[in-house]
Amino acid sequence: MTVPMLVLGLSLSAEPVAGVPWLTNSMIYSVIVACAIAAFVQAATRRMSYVPAGVQNFLEMVIEGIYGMLEGIVGHHMIKRTFPLLCTLFLYILVANWASLVPGVGSIGWGHATEHGFHVARPILRPPNADVNMTLAMTIIFFVMWIRWVGQEQGLAGFLKHTFAPKGVKGIVALALAPIFFAVGGIEIVSIALRGISLPIRLFGNNFAGENLLHAMATITPWWWANDLILVLFYFLELLIGLVQALVFMLLCSVYIQLNTAHEEGGH
Repeated sequence: MTVPMLVLGLSLSAEPVAGVPWLTNSMIYSVIVACAIAAFVQAATRRMSYVPAGVQNFLEMVIEGIYGMLEGIVGHHMIKRTFPLLCTLFLYILVANWASLVPGVGSIGWGHATEHGFHVARPILRPPNADVNMTLAMTIIFFVMWIRWVGQEQGLAGFLKHTFAPKGVKGIVALALAPIFFAVGGIEIVSIALRGISLPIRLFGNNFAGENLLHAMATITPWWWANDLILVLFYFLELLIGLVQALVFMLLCSVYIQLNTAHEEGGH
């Protein structure tokens, strides 16, 4: 007989809920996180004021800070198009990372006793970013928009020219160096393809490892009070890692946009 109890560690894959293959515990918590963000934004903007205070002031400060950071990377001509997606990715990843630290998330469910503790095979709730499907879905959405933005800025011919054509040289020198630039362009294509793999795996790996690290620290000593003290220290570390991972994901996406949409803005 299995009962709800503390988990020893997360499994590699998310678990279906109520026998529905496409409905997993990570999907349910991802919806909870999205609703929490929407509720906070609604509360902060319900009574807008020209002189912001309280939660409105905090929200505006965060949004303006992100906007200024991204504008310095993607440029003035791209910021209005790219900001909604990039800011949404950052806020969602950050809140999802921090929400995974709520006691009981990923650590309570159904399983069985082992010699090292109680192993939960099916947690009730699983952190969204500890499921590779969620990080992969966000990456796919970004690259679909990336293709659209690059197409609007360069077009197919412009993209091929930017990737394979000789740069900074002309005439016979450009002709002689064409094979080298073509090879470099091929490497760039491989690099673009690898971005779609590295982005989700990096975010998933850090969150999955962090969750299992917390579970391991919960039983590292025979004394519960020592384990609790160690967990507090690691909770602060995970708060910092959650912020860093959200920043890394957003900044990498913005750099990928800048690399293929940059323009000279001398007149700006």
